[in-house]
Amino acid sequence: MFAHLVSTYHLHPIVDHFTIALLTFGISAEILAAAAILLSRDRMNFVSAWSQKLRSASLLLMIGGAVASVLSYFTGDEEADRLWDTMSPAAQEILLSTNGPDYLSHAILGHRLMYAFLILAAWRVMLELSKRLERTRIAFLILAIVAAGALLYQGKTGGELVYEHGVGMARRTVNAQQIGQPPEDKHAVGKER
Repeated sequence: MFAHLVSTYHLHPIVDHFTIALLTFGISAEILAAAAILLSRDRMNFVSAWSQKLRSASLLLMIGGAVASVLSYFTGDEEADRLWDTMSPAAQEILLSTNGPDYLSHAILGHRLMYAFLILAAWRVMLELSKRLERTRIAFLILAIVAAGALLYQGKTGGELVYEHGVGMARRTVNAQQIGQPPEDKHAVGKER
């Protein structure tokens, strides 16, 4: 049933876009909040209040993004199983690398990023709940930035799979040069136009 839902409603790209947006904006909000705190030390109350609002937004976005990353992984796994036999060897290599470093393949990276963002979201919640963990915020930010970079790289490889290798695209018999041309007259074989 899950496989049917994923293929019928094309859930993987839908969920992926939410994952990327939620996590990227969540991490960006956390970076902006940290910058605001650095700039407002012993100064304006407005910037400090703005920083707190950004941190609250970051918390919600990180939690939502972590949940979305789980859905991205499972819908992607289902899509990979469904489409594997239709993929070119080059697309299969991007999805699940056997020659290069496997941690850069789309599927392996997706699996690892799911766990990374679940851990980062839990860490972010703990930062909110425990003042003792406040000193780990810089480490959190650095790891979150690295994870966001990996997420954007994974999005790039997903784009390569679709736009360069046509994974999941319906196969057409018309090539790009024929688009917009009048239909060929089947009876005019050998005649000049």
